[in-house]
Amino acid sequence: MATDMNFVLRNLLATSLASLPLSFSLSSLAQESAGENIDDESWRVQEIIVIGNQSSYQNQNASVVRGNIPLIELPQSVQVLNRALLDDQDLQTLTQALANVSGVVPNQEAETVLVNPIVRGFESEIFLDGLLGYGDTAVIDPSSLIGVERVEVAKGPTSTLYGGGTGAPVGGLINLVTKTPHAESAVDLSLYGGSFGTYSGAIDINQPLSDDIGFRLAAESYTSDDYIEGADTDRLTVNPSLRIELGEQTEFLFRGIFNKIEQLEYTGLPAEVANLPGVDPYQFTGALDGPRTEVRNLSLHGVLNHQFSDSLSAKIQLRRYENEFEEYSSFAYTAFFPVTGSSAFILKGQLPVDLEETTLDVSFNWEVDGGAVAHSLLGGVFLDSTDYQGGSAFDFNPIGILDYASGVNDLSFGPVPPIDPAGLFLNKYETRAIYLQDQISFSDNFKALVSGRYTRYEHSEGFPSLTSFDTDHSEFDYRLGLTYLINDSFSLFAGYATGSRLSLFFTGENGSPPEPETSRSAEAGIKFDFEDSQISGSLVAFRLLRDNIPTLLSLDPFAQGQAGEQESDGVELDLIWEPTTNWSVLFNYAVMNAEIKEAIPTSFGNFAVGAGLSRIPDYRGRLAGHYRFSGGELDGLSLGAGISFSDEAPLTDFNVFYSDDYAVIDLHADYAFDNFELGLNVQNLLDDEYFIPFQFLLGEVVRPGMPLAAFVTIKVNL
Repeated sequence: MATDMNFVLRNLLATSLASLPLSFSLSSLAQESAGENIDDESWRVQEIIVIGNQSSYQNQNASVVRGNIPLIELPQSVQVLNRALLDDQDLQTLTQALANVSGVVPNQEAETVLVNPIVRGFESEIFLDGLLGYGDTAVIDPSSLIGVERVEVAKGPTSTLYGGGTGAPVGGLINLVTKTPHAESAVDLSLYGGSFGTYSGAIDINQPLSDDIGFRLAAESYTSDDYIEGADTDRLTVNPSLRIELGEQTEFLFRGIFNKIEQLEYTGLPAEVANLPGVDPYQFTGALDGPRTEVRNLSLHGVLNHQFSDSLSAKIQLRRYENEFEEYSSFAYTAFFPVTGSSAFILKGQLPVDLEETTLDVSFNWEVDGGAVAHSLLGGVFLDSTDYQGGSAFDFNPIGILDYASGVNDLSFGPVPPIDPAGLFLNKYETRAIYLQDQISFSDNFKALVSGRYTRYEHSEGFPSLTSFDTDHSEFDYRLGLTYLINDSFSLFAGYATGSRLSLFFTGENGSPPEPETSRSAEAGIKFDFEDSQISGSLVAFRLLRDNIPTLLSLDPFAQGQAGEQESDGVELDLIWEPTTNWSVLFNYAVMNAEIKEAIPTSFGNFAVGAGLSRIPDYRGRLAGHYRFSGGELDGLSLGAGISFSDEAPLTDFNVFYSDDYAVIDLHADYAFDNFELGLNVQNLLDDEYFIPFQFLLGEVVRPGMPLAAFVTIKVNL
């Protein structure tokens, strides 16, 4: 099933048991920002451009490529949202940012511990600076963008270059590049506040400590009552980084990330009652006195870069990632207790998880000039070890009945259901991989890309007191691609890639272990970057198949099958037009068909062949423009507007209920003077009411979209 299978299996199993990317050296900038080797003087030119008022949304390179390959030459669709775009739209969360990329269905902030964003019809994972944080759910979502320099989205399977934790994503990869020290002292303060009791304070300090050492700290404290009654949220984000020159050719970079999120968990409004008379769509759907869900992420990431020569460099990355979350929820579980009229029984449960992950990646980049044929080689070895410990408890004695149309919620959560030691699950995932990629330049116009990765998965999972398994698998994934540059501004490309990842929380019939999920993807399109007209973007057609999909055969969590096939195909357009330095216009649009191609019969109903995959609309897009006044009395003023739109989407793979289609308008205004900046951000200008898909326990539930809201930002540069 496409509907967050990991989360569904996890909870049903529990239910049964409970009855600024700048650098001080040429090597780091080459590998992290530009993706190409440059000398010290050209780095300093780049530094001036970026530290100055960079207002362009256009990007020629992305660190997610991991090699010296400009995006226009890459036979894969990759989109980049840089800091200029994030600031112009005053974006506060990853959910908001991802609306600017075609083919992406963001998860909602309230779904932080539930589901991942979707890329090309299938769940993606969120990477931080090129390394995965486990991957089962989006707990590593930073929630705040204060420490993020840019967001990169690589579409399609990425198994040849990425992995770890649960494996490489099937639909696509979302890479967050965090801020690091640059060569000028700066202190930026910001205050943000507005509707729903929302306010935050943030600081971004950059301080060179010497000619060879730089330090940066980005931090934010945020609180909001939310537009859902009682679903208040508090979060703290701290991102320190340190850069040390160890010589002319060597540098060390440290990145630290800590975030803490606390929220009263919203579990969705049953679709059956959402449009009934008297139902307040913004009411809380559980016990308002329940304990708050807590998420804590800690990442310590060291990177050692060394430039052996102009053509050869190496990188060693070592990261320790720790995650803890305690999820508490009260919810309607309509699979067991159907809605009656406008009322439903409300249950409660908890799910604590403790995760530790260690990752080592050693790689090299080597430019080889073979005369008529040139090679850009990337290779390396990858090791990852993840320990996952979790428990769960659900109380099937309802805490009460909630009449959604009564306007009264007197539910009391009561005692937290205790964790049964027999219900603890202890999982361990180990990955060992070797990879190699070669971009072959047969001429200035004709490029070919070949990459492969051999991965050894070792996977132990289960309940030591009941059932468990140990298994290992070997997978070889590859990517093939061709690019033809008609000129420096226009290219045609085609690519094919395979992918693999572990299937989690799987207990097959008779205790049989799972096989890795696999995928196959083909895409072809055009890329353009016309300097004279300042138009850049891509138009891409794709097809993606996923198989070996875990499926519950019945409500018995120990009776699961693994087969079937799902497919997504569509067309994506991403466009940026900047006719002058005053104007920036962004447009993205995706038409997609994501459906079940082959289903496994189950005792509780079949997922029909041809049924649409959950949360995936037939079309989705965004148009946004920003104008900056220069000179005269309006100098320093900028105005922006956008419209985000989407078709309806099925809430689950059963295709019983659907979300609403919608078109929502947002406005932005910003005025900068001296060292101050004042901004206004208006969301849902016309105050449209609509419902969007929400995920909880494979339920047919929705969440209302944000109503009319306004927020003010004040920034000070010291």
